[in-house]
Amino acid sequence: MPKKPQYFWLTALVTAWAVDFLFFSQRPGISLFIWAFVLLAGGVWLARKEDVKPAPLTWVLMGLILISSAIAFIRVEPVTTVVSVFLTIAGLILLAATFRNGNWPFFRTWDTIGEMLSVLVAGIARPFGLFKAEPVDDPSQQLSARRRFWKQTAPVLRGLLLAVPVLAVLSLLLSSADMVFADRLKAFFSFFDIERLPEYIFRVIYILILTFVFTGVFLHAVLPLKKAIRPDASQPVIKPFLGWTEAVIVLGAVVLLFAFFVVLQFQYLFGGQANITAAGYTYSEYARRGFGELVAVAVISLVLTLTLGSIARREEGGRRTAFTALSALLLALVLVILGSALQRLLLYEGAYGFTRLRTYTLMFIPWLGLLLLAAIVLEISRRGGRFGFALLVAVVGFGLTLGAVNVDGFIARQNIERGLRGEEFDHQYLGELSTDAVPVMLRYYHQPGLDDQIKQGIGAELACQAFSLNDGEQPSWKSFTISRSTALRSLAGENFSSYAVEKTDGVEFVTIDGKQETCQPEYGMD
Repeated sequence: MPKKPQYFWLTALVTAWAVDFLFFSQRPGISLFIWAFVLLAGGVWLARKEDVKPAPLTWVLMGLILISSAIAFIRVEPVTTVVSVFLTIAGLILLAATFRNGNWPFFRTWDTIGEMLSVLVAGIARPFGLFKAEPVDDPSQQLSARRRFWKQTAPVLRGLLLAVPVLAVLSLLLSSADMVFADRLKAFFSFFDIERLPEYIFRVIYILILTFVFTGVFLHAVLPLKKAIRPDASQPVIKPFLGWTEAVIVLGAVVLLFAFFVVLQFQYLFGGQANITAAGYTYSEYARRGFGELVAVAVISLVLTLTLGSIARREEGGRRTAFTALSALLLALVLVILGSALQRLLLYEGAYGFTRLRTYTLMFIPWLGLLLLAAIVLEISRRGGRFGFALLVAVVGFGLTLGAVNVDGFIARQNIERGLRGEEFDHQYLGELSTDAVPVMLRYYHQPGLDDQIKQGIGAELACQAFSLNDGEQPSWKSFTISRSTALRSLAGENFSSYAVEKTDGVEFVTIDGKQETCQPEYGMD
């Protein structure tokens, strides 16, 4: 039992209320960073009240959580925001599992999953323990404690009951005396609308449920039921049950398949355009097909290798060496396949330009390649249990890369550069991008000697952005982002009168040389 159970309930209530206040009907922005900070501060405060000292590595994880949550108010691009939210929530769950021991870098993959699931279970189960009264030797002591509680609480309740009618009468008199005060008072109480009563009830219910869950999470983090033992990476999570022969046959068959595929890649894709044309395909057709499938093959092969390494019996001596050699060879061939996927993607982007999906893949492939290299090194060094940390680094690295690179700004720059090189320039795709792309587009728009057609295309999309930013109800401060704020300031001093923007039936149109085009055309995810 904690020394001060009420502090856990109070901290959980504040955290749950913050979820409702910051996120209900709001897009994540600075709100995610504020909520993460409130939750972390609450955990540290409870630890101090219970005389608990967090592990040194816990502070490192806290820093990573704050960085990932900050991405949501720096960028607006949708996937970057989703990844930021995912990393923040996953990081907080992992923090609750390792607050006192700091074991998170030493977990194997299944350790991480298991510990995070234990946090969710604790969120449901642990609060019930606070309802149980602590056993006392003398029943009179328990009775005395209850009397002290009511003696302290009763005056507060009586004071509130007396204050409410007094305040009501005085507020009515002051409202009659001053119209400005009356307006302010009315605005203050405008949040309560009887027509929204079902919504208020729903919100109160989920705040109470979250309070209950957060109480359990805080208890699990600060006062775990058992002392954590650092996992031994050299020990398997489950006892191997698959025979060596079966595992080697599977690995060998996949190695032969991949070897055949890699030979073809060197002959055709890596061999140049002439070989592909001779096979009856154009260079763009060959590049367009398959890069997504090849990335999926790489991921599945990595999972297959790790799974076989966990469940297959690998005796010492020649059999273990053979298994390690086949696993390393398979992963090396997967690296070549991944290189083929990257080559296809670059060719595809060179022929058709950049889109969000292609850019996500472009940023994902290097991290997957590093993960494959780590898997090879760990397999050869017989330290496969450390793969969990390598996976954690790759996932966090990919998420932080999305925030650091600025996906939409990157797409705008690459596609405009294609136009400047004389290739096809699809200015309408710029209308799909968020305010993250506005600074890049403005730099090109003001570039001296810019081609008129490209300048008009960029100007039209900037005019659409300016119209959209100032049209309709402005978002709450909870959804504040640096991206949107920067775009508003940058576009405020610009004159886009040459590009008239109109809104008809909820659809925005911009006029370029007397021709109307939609501001935000619908593109696929290709």
